[in-house]
Amino acid sequence: MPYLGEICALGTALCWTASSTAFAVASRAVGPLPANHFRLVAALPCLLLLAWAVVGQPWPVAASSHQMWVLVASGLAGLVLGDLGYFYALAKIGPRLCSVLMATWPACTVAMEAAVGRLPTAAMLLGIATTMVGVALVLLRSGDQKVWQPDLPRRQWWLGIGGALLGAIGQAGGFVLAGYGMAADGDAAAVPPLLATVVRMVTATLGLQLVLVLQRVPFAAVDVCRNALALRAALLGAVFGPIGGVWLSMVARQQAHDAGIASALMATTPVFMMPVAYGLYGARIGRLGLLGTLVATAGVAWCFLARPAA
Repeated sequence: MPYLGEICALGTALCWTASSTAFAVASRAVGPLPANHFRLVAALPCLLLLAWAVVGQPWPVAASSHQMWVLVASGLAGLVLGDLGYFYALAKIGPRLCSVLMATWPACTVAMEAAVGRLPTAAMLLGIATTMVGVALVLLRSGDQKVWQPDLPRRQWWLGIGGALLGAIGQAGGFVLAGYGMAADGDAAAVPPLLATVVRMVTATLGLQLVLVLQRVPFAAVDVCRNALALRAALLGAVFGPIGGVWLSMVARQQAHDAGIASALMATTPVFMMPVAYGLYGARIGRLGLLGTLVATAGVAWCFLARPAA
């Protein structure tokens, strides 16, 4: 199917809009670690059953050891390191601003791809840069902290900013590594995106569990179950985040012609987030926000036009 990877990338952005909003509500209610732990525990059994139903097996038994280790590294980078920072930022600075800062990850993706010799064309860079400029304009329009957490200390605000940027770096690293992990390796065929998602999610679950044991809160997810609002939000976030969003992102990574284009399309989440944030907690869009939306949309369109013929 033409442009399957790019369509899945935009689908990922929509899923992440829903999951970011839901997990921000859950994280504000019970804290980032319980919300992060719950979404993995809730999503993993669903992914295993889904993989069994769609692919015919819950685990990539035919994958080479190289493929498996790269996918494990991808899970640690994107779903453990990256998401620890991301969930912290969601609780502190809110979903809209967090999603905007996370949108810097396409630039990290391009830099990482370039480091291994996969240089983007000038047309690709223009589309990616245009998308990123639009996202930046969305960020500049106002400060959501005044309505998300009015009494947040300045130090916590900057830690939230740092958490979101850590999430962006982890997301980029996990995305790039996933592409190499899914690729065919000698006699081993390419790993299906859904099975790659399962490997990454198992890795993330074990990795986060180790972090929780070290922090002496091994059953953090129970806090979500004790809070009705957090439970509803976290269940919704699990459907659109680690199940739908991560799966679509793996399809986009495998099918899109260029990782930078796919990641730029996924980075349009802040654009979709604006009306959601306005309806959820009164974040105003404003003229600069509208301009950013139009610029980001133009960047997305250019990403499609700049895609070389297969």
